[in-house]
Amino acid sequence: ILTKVTIRNVKTGAELTYTLVSDQEANLKEKKISVNSTIAKGLIGKKVGDVAEVQTPGGLLTFEILDISI
Repeated sequence: ILTKVTIRNVKTGAELTYTLVSDQEANLKEKKISVNSTIAKGLIGKKVGDVAEVQTPGGLLTFEILDISI
């Protein structure tokens, strides 16, 4: 929790930085996602340089982990 993760969507090239927070603190507008969200679950345990495939309601997304910080 409170870890910042910068990812790049492999398909679109879009880079995003999210802070992993508890369910109560989650706020997508503030780029805070719950550790229990689909995307966060797909990122947990990964390290910089890894590629994570995340199944979302909108389909399969592939992210490259660019940075992880506290």
